[in-house]
Amino acid sequence: MSRLIFFLLVIAAIAFGFHVWLTAKTETADYSTREKNRDEVRLVAVTSSAMAARNAEDARRTVQSLAGAACVEFSGIAAADAQRARDAFNTLQLGTRLAERRVEEITRYWVFIASARDRKTAETTMANLRKQGVTDMSIRPDNAISLGVFSTEEAARRFMTSLEAKGVKGAEAGPFAKEMRELVMLIREPDTETVARLTILQRDYPGAQLRAVICPAA
Repeated sequence: MSRLIFFLLVIAAIAFGFHVWLTAKTETADYSTREKNRDEVRLVAVTSSAMAARNAEDARRTVQSLAGAACVEFSGIAAADAQRARDAFNTLQLGTRLAERRVEEITRYWVFIASARDRKTAETTMANLRKQGVTDMSIRPDNAISLGVFSTEEAARRFMTSLEAKGVKGAEAGPFAKEMRELVMLIREPDTETVARLTILQRDYPGAQLRAVICPAA
């Protein structure tokens, strides 16, 4: 009797399991519980088919225009994007065919007395300048005498004129500091695949331009 009850319980358990399996197969799965931060999801942008087609056509024309160029210049990389661009170009594995050029702009100008042959001579010059009413100055490591640093060339010229009015002679105005404005990459003998990859890379740098150029001397 006990064995009969045992087998009946086994059959009942199997039947219940089979029923659960059939139910799971027919019901529609609910994946909503798996969503994470669904309220924080935002659609940023969608590229229309027309724009995608236009971008593809622009890329095709660029590749076509640069095909066979001895050298291609990738210009307009902002100073803030310089390192990111270097990393991106390293992935192209161009080796010695890749060269970079910094486009700099002058950010400071100065008025100065040219370098003396030694510090003692520079100190003697400074003593004479003090007698002429010049007080704010310093000796540079190369024994030049700095009389002032200015944000514009015009301001430096005006100050130099005021020094000349005091009888100071030998003062000069010129660039004092430079900063990189943009980075330019030059690629020698790019193949079609490289040009295509450059065209895609160009989209990541607003204002960047690709053009064929005459190769500079090695």
